[in-house]
Amino acid sequence: MFHLIKLEIKKNKLGWFFKGSVLANIIILGFVCMFPLIERNEGEHIFTKYTDYFMISGAFVRATFTIFAAVLISKMIIDEFKNRTILVLFSYPINRKRILSAKLILIFCVTFMAMAISNVVVISGFIGLNQIFHLTSAMSLTIDDFLAGISNLMMFSLATAGAALVPLYFGMRKYSTPATIISSLLIVMVMCSSSGSAFSLASIIYIPLGLAIIALGIVAGAIRKIDRIDLN
Repeated sequence: MFHLIKLEIKKNKLGWFFKGSVLANIIILGFVCMFPLIERNEGEHIFTKYTDYFMISGAFVRATFTIFAAVLISKMIIDEFKNRTILVLFSYPINRKRILSAKLILIFCVTFMAMAISNVVVISGFIGLNQIFHLTSAMSLTIDDFLAGISNLMMFSLATAGAALVPLYFGMRKYSTPATIISSLLIVMVMCSSSGSAFSLASIIYIPLGLAIIALGIVAGAIRKIDRIDLN
């Protein structure tokens, strides 16, 4: 399995993903830094605790990489079925289920690692900029607070990386890339709706966790049916 995953990495050339992740982190950090500036200009304080900034940055990160995961699903799975290039892989003396499993494991791992690293980078970047430019006083926190906040974001990232596989179901129905991307946008709307410090779906871990369980069923079904798919 590990060998198949390595082959998928070489074949798909994920450089665009990593470059996109760096750009996304810069943009997300910029958005998070804008909130205290907007609050200062408007004279209102929507984010009153450091946990509010953890929540909003985490929501941005999860939304971004849920869509990135849908792009990976489209490029690595949907397009190969649509263009029938998957037939080349299926011609090898390797079980079809192992091939599809390797692709899905790679997508899950890349998505989770990207979310985890991005959460640390964005929050650390915001804390650093806040120390220099004094953007907000709500970000004063201890090391224990920081570690607790990051741990919470890691749990959300793990659940969201699983939930990000749900678009596989919609994409595989008619091998449609648009359906895959659009379904990921709907998932983002469900998971990451936020209204500052008020009630927010982005702060409820049971939503991505529930979607991750659904995704597990979708993945299991896709792997079970892969031997019966006729591409001729």
